Amino acid sequence: MKEKSKEEDKADNKAKDKINKVILTILLILVILVIAIGIVFGGRIINKAKLDRELENLVNKDITSEDLSNTTFVTSGDFAVVEKTVKEYFKEYSDLRKQFMDKVNDEKLEEILKTENYNEDGPEFTESINYLNTSKQEFNNISEELLDLLSKENIVSRIENESISDYYKDLYKGYFLEGDSLSSTFQEEYQDIKDVQSIMNNLYDNEIKILNFLTENEENWEVLDDKLTFNDSALSEEYNNMKENLYKENFQ
Repeated sequence: MKEKSKEEDKADNKAKDKINKVILTILLILVILVIAIGIVFGGRIINKAKLDRELENLVNKDITSEDLSNTTFVTSGDFAVVEKTVKEYFKEYSDLRKQFMDKVNDEKLEEILKTENYNEDGPEFTESINYLNTSKQEFNNISEELLDLLSKENIVSRIENESISDYYKDLYKGYFLEGDSLSSTFQEEYQDIKDVQSIMNNLYDNEIKILNFLTENEENWEVLDDKLTFNDSALSEEYNNMKENLYKENFQ
């Protein structure tokens, strides 16, 4: 068998070195790709977990009393866009919900039908009726804003124009429209607001009805010793029935 010459050995060694370099380069590229994929998906997993925790914290807050103005963000990249959009939505919703509850808990609605107000504003009750009409309009404006805020169209529109991929848009929509806790909470909230809106409108209307009744019969009643007294038993019974039904429907 013929022995290889030195030149041939050199050529073989060079070829082996070249192959080894190619293999090392490929291995290095593969390692870099694995690391890059790990960083991307690892970062995505971490950010997703952080976002889940933030959303859970928001859902568990009492939005009618707690301050949601905190603008600290715990995620990064496109996750931060989703987080910012979610937190801005909750802040807007919290502010409106507080205004809504302020109207529902308005103590003046009960004070209007007290004898002290009958003395001060009767028998025409101009200020009281104006207050009730204005309050009713303001309350309904807030209610409609809340109902619009809770609509699917409003929720989705907030993320659609953001420059992020569909993955993040779907993630945002999933939180609001598919997640069991948040989706069911907002559905219940929508119905609760509709129910309370109906009750409050009845309250405003019935209080105005009582005041108009007193105005129409101003010659037949007076306040004596902080008590409303009628000179006609039928009118007294009608007034008491209206008052009783009002409290039965709205203050129980």
